[in-house]
Amino acid sequence: MTLFSAALVYVVANGVSAGLPFLMLPVLTRVMRPEEYGLAGMFAVMVALFTSVVGVNTHGAAGMRYFDRESIDLPRYVAACMVIGVASTAVTLLAVLLVAPWLQQWTQLPLAWLLVAVLVAAAQFVLQLQLTLWQSAALAWKYGALRIAQAVLDAIASLGLVLVLHFGWEGRAGGIALANVLVAAAAFFLLLGGRWMKFPATREDVRAALRFGLPLMPHLASGMVLALFDRFLIGGTLGMASVGIYMVAVQIGMAMGLVTEAFNRAYAPWLLETMKQQDGRRDLRIVRWTYGYFAALLLAALLVGFLAEPLMRLIAGQQYLQAAPVIPWIALGFAFGGMYFMVTNYVFYVGRTGSLALVTFTAGAVNVVAAVLLVRSHGIVGAAQAALIGKIVLFAGTWWLSHRCRPMPWGRALVPGATA
Repeated sequence: MTLFSAALVYVVANGVSAGLPFLMLPVLTRVMRPEEYGLAGMFAVMVALFTSVVGVNTHGAAGMRYFDRESIDLPRYVAACMVIGVASTAVTLLAVLLVAPWLQQWTQLPLAWLLVAVLVAAAQFVLQLQLTLWQSAALAWKYGALRIAQAVLDAIASLGLVLVLHFGWEGRAGGIALANVLVAAAAFFLLLGGRWMKFPATREDVRAALRFGLPLMPHLASGMVLALFDRFLIGGTLGMASVGIYMVAVQIGMAMGLVTEAFNRAYAPWLLETMKQQDGRRDLRIVRWTYGYFAALLLAALLVGFLAEPLMRLIAGQQYLQAAPVIPWIALGFAFGGMYFMVTNYVFYVGRTGSLALVTFTAGAVNVVAAVLLVRSHGIVGAAQAALIGKIVLFAGTWWLSHRCRPMPWGRALVPGATA
């Protein structure tokens, strides 16, 4: 499958995955008050937070080790990742129980739903393990089918629980949980049946996977701060209704993020394979194409921002109209997130994950400080502005690091007619 066709499959799969919740938005926002939508959004935030811990990012290790499959026992390595996933889930459940009063105060979620969020994160780890292996193997069609199945189950379960059984925000959270658990169960049996995973795991493989994943934990934790701190701050200072309004804006802006993520899923394996050969002319073409991609993302973000108010009226309705001024900043943030994807692959190529963690920590710290200052003066718009500042710092720092890790002709590519 060519890079273009694989990217198209990923875009379609991620588009359906994002499109179905987007299509549900006009329905959910008209039957759920902003406070309820905020609680459903906070549940999704906690799932994302726990997902950064469960599995210790070893699904990424499995995806990278796929390219060494001729020299290692890949199925046992994948089994080692699964063992780490189970152990880290147990540790996370215990940690949630220990800090439950604090988490309940900040999230306004009952303890039972916080524990469910951990289990959903575990299910997502199993799913990501299979998806990452398929991505590395360039099996885009299988990847797309499983992603779409998850999105369809999520939509059916959520709409049924909210509209038919009238469970409110619990129905939306329950739909997310049910879909992830069912699809993760399917992914587990696909890993076994497809001979991607073979037990027992060896201690050596467990240690090797942890050596990849553990240095990434500060990077992931900082990334979660960068992505989610604004929700916690809004909830703590402005209330859950403001979280709901903000989450609607994020949902609309997220369309850009899912397109860039989908493209990167096709682009990253191609780039990693291409980097094995030194070719100055090819590097120049890659850089020039990357600059064009940067420009396209920024123009798309500006267009989304220009259409923010009519989009909000059409999609979410009058009671969520306060989200319109937030959308331009959110869209720009996702644009810089897509630009970050294009430069971080070089860092992963050389394995400098520890250095990447420092960059991400810096960006997260900048985001926290900016959010505390801007939310007080600009409300939910300030939260989006702070998130954008953090993502700009993340992109710039990662771009600088990527050039130190794997030099590319970023300057020469700007000179018309320059050659390798």
